[in-house]
Amino acid sequence: VPVQSKLNFDPLDKTMQICKENGLKMRGHVLAWHAQTPDNFFAENYVAVYDDPDYKNIITNRVSKEVMNARMEWYIKTVLEHVTEWENKNNDGKHIVWAWDVVNEAIADGNGGGLRTESNWYKIYGSNEFIINAFRYANKYAPKDVILCYNDYNEYETAKMNGICNLLDAIIAKENDTTLPTRIDAMGMQAHASVNIPASTIETAIKKYIAKGLDIHVTELDIATEVENNQTTLAKRYKEYYNVYLKYRKTSA
Repeated sequence: VPVQSKLNFDPLDKTMQICKENGLKMRGHVLAWHAQTPDNFFAENYVAVYDDPDYKNIITNRVSKEVMNARMEWYIKTVLEHVTEWENKNNDGKHIVWAWDVVNEAIADGNGGGLRTESNWYKIYGSNEFIINAFRYANKYAPKDVILCYNDYNEYETAKMNGICNLLDAIIAKENDTTLPTRIDAMGMQAHASVNIPASTIETAIKKYIAKGLDIHVTELDIATEVENNQTTLAKRYKEYYNVYLKYRKTSA
């Protein structure tokens, strides 16, 4: 366990306080992500690599899966328990953080829907084991009424959508484990799209994810256009997307 490490919760605490003062809730983003997990989190003895301009090239002393499991559990446990303690102390136990993106963007673009192989996570595990474990630990330490999600972009593209579905199946398959079960409640669709992507494509993806027994969260939404003064077409596309979202919206708990 990385006892020499201490997490800085000041930004999180200040954000939760702002939410409390303004009657807002927030989404927790994210517990495991290739893009912003620092390299030294994966290294033996937490080598101080950021003082070296070539730090990305010197992480050769990566820890074992067993050590990484302990670090991941420590991190997820520490973050989730801190949020719960803050809510108990400052908000009468009512949730400010109502949902967590447990894992973000684990499926690569352009490789047939497979995992990202360039990340330190994959280089240690060589499989989806770290993703499944993240959902195990999140389930263990998160309140049961806090929603746990997987989140990704280009989630409507056929190959990536199928890869995401395979990953969701692998997570769901461990939900009934007797020792350390997973839990996943929702699929987060980042919904970064082009004006050339029809609403029917988005609907196909939504139906695939709903078929897994999951709720859908539209976690980010933007529709890009490269054509100047294309506001009428853009507005029409947004309306079509929203009509799809309304068609599949959840109206009861």
